[in-house]
Amino acid sequence: MKITLSLWDTAGQERFGFLKTDFFKGVAAVGVVFDLSRPDTFDKIDAFLKDIREYSGNIPIILVGNKNDLKKELGEVIPREKIIKKVNQYNLFEYIETSALEKRNINQLFYRLVITALLDFRARLGEVVDSNHLRFKILLAGDAAVGKSSLIKAFITKEFEEDYKLTVGLDLLTQDVEISEEDIPKETHELIGKLYKSYKKKFKRYQRKDDVIQLIPNPDEFNAQSKPIDDNNQNDQKLGNPHKKRKFLLITISILIPIIVLFMVYLLFFR
Repeated sequence: MKITLSLWDTAGQERFGFLKTDFFKGVAAVGVVFDLSRPDTFDKIDAFLKDIREYSGNIPIILVGNKNDLKKELGEVIPREKIIKKVNQYNLFEYIETSALEKRNINQLFYRLVITALLDFRARLGEVVDSNHLRFKILLAGDAAVGKSSLIKAFITKEFEEDYKLTVGLDLLTQDVEISEEDIPKETHELIGKLYKSYKKKFKRYQRKDDVIQLIPNPDEFNAQSKPIDDNNQNDQKLGNPHKKRKFLLITISILIPIIVLFMVYLLFFR
């Protein structure tokens, strides 16, 4: 099955907090990202988790510990027990560690986000393209500079960008992925098929309605055609257009005058 991912990267800065409500609308799954080398970014994920639950309900969330490559140099800065406790506290789907620099678990992260969206499939507006093609909005949330943009770009381009640019407000990219039929729950596949058939029927019904509507004349045109003709209008129709009447009179006069003049000459000189 083909899945088109709309990958939303939110700015972590507090000054863009007013945009959160729009970010969380229609989301199929969320990855909440923190920096494994910065405990303060882990402490801030509570605010993001609460916002997601408030605006998007009980959608699937995966906790992402990014910059795993720094563990070699710094060791375990944030105790794993603390991280697992957070996963259980908010009933998150799972926890995964990634490294955009070393391309570690990048594909696995987004594949798992798609699978969680399929397991929790709710048929939001615009998600069903056809019986074998879905479109999911996937959101990465978290504090600034935790590597959300790097994760998305490493997934799409398979490369790590050395020149880091801070996301301002929102960054949006798309990517198609193929999901094996074996990984899609049977119930979900059947639901998608039923929904697509239902959408097709509704679309055809709307098309038929549009055809009927086009057969009905424009109300203004209909009123103009059905408007009663009064006596003055009838006279105008009989006499024709006033401009045409004047033209007819001028032609008639121009013909009669020479005839009258010739007749007068005849009477004066030839009788």
